[in-house]
Amino acid sequence: MKKIYTNILLLSLTIIIAAFPQVKAQTTITTGDMVITSKLMTFHNGIYVARGGIKAEQKDSTMTADRGIYDQELEVVKAIDNVKVTQPDTVLTADYLEAYPKEDRLLARGNPKVTRIIERNKNNSDEKSSKTRIILTCNEVESFNKEDRFLAKGNVKVIEVEYRESETEEEAAENEKKPITQITCEYLEMFSKEEKAICRNDVEIITDTLTATGDKAIYLNLSSQVTIVGHAHAQQVSKEKGTNKKQTSELFANKILYYPDEERTIAVGNVHATVYPGSDSGKKDKDKDKKKDKKKKKKKAKKAEEDEFDVEEADI
Repeated sequence: MKKIYTNILLLSLTIIIAAFPQVKAQTTITTGDMVITSKLMTFHNGIYVARGGIKAEQKDSTMTADRGIYDQELEVVKAIDNVKVTQPDTVLTADYLEAYPKEDRLLARGNPKVTRIIERNKNNSDEKSSKTRIILTCNEVESFNKEDRFLAKGNVKVIEVEYRESETEEEAAENEKKPITQITCEYLEMFSKEEKAICRNDVEIITDTLTATGDKAIYLNLSSQVTIVGHAHAQQVSKEKGTNKKQTSELFANKILYYPDEERTIAVGNVHATVYPGSDSGKKDKDKDKKKDKKKKKKKAKKAEEDEFDVEEADI
């Protein structure tokens, strides 16, 4: 009788143990050309659960996160909390990410942010090229590496700021407050091979000299050209010929072409243009204006004192 009870107890324990996930230390698994490593990983019903940090490497890309899940059947890797994907000159951070190794596709949600360092060539061949940092934030990011295509959706904001190799985090944060260029839209699609970007819905482009809006904007890096279509509108500040005076040109058209390197704008189709003459922007004239303002203030102050004195004298 005791033997029967013992066998039943052993059988029950075997069933209970089998029902719980297998726990393995420092486990490495492979899916496609992606290698996933974690300090602590459990496996149950075809699903790996990684805790205590996860690392996934694929080609020239490395992903890290606090924890993750790999589903063998769906062939998807899910990274959760403090997600970071590092590629040459590009870093993606987010709260949550899904990676599809066979499709070579990524989907990031939860405060996704993409930072990329690019090299800008000067107009003059004698001048040295400089590096700038591009920072993109939005609601959702999706990357199709096989197609060299990238999507950003919802509250898209892109800024370009100055970059130095040795800059500190404080300097980098300060530079972000003074962007060279800022673009906002609802939907951004980028094509790496063609070096082309398309912005859609409520597009706004702001530079030092230009503010432009439209339904859609297409940027071609090779020709350094921005084409704005759909309720295209632009305001550009430029110098009047032969003077230091600045003038503002306002344009409405079917299509507006903007060439950032030349700071030149062309309007096409149903063009309505207005030029607002400005004032001399030279330093000397600014100094003169400041002196005039000071003199006016002194005169007003002196007159106020005299008026006050006269009143006091009269009251006596």
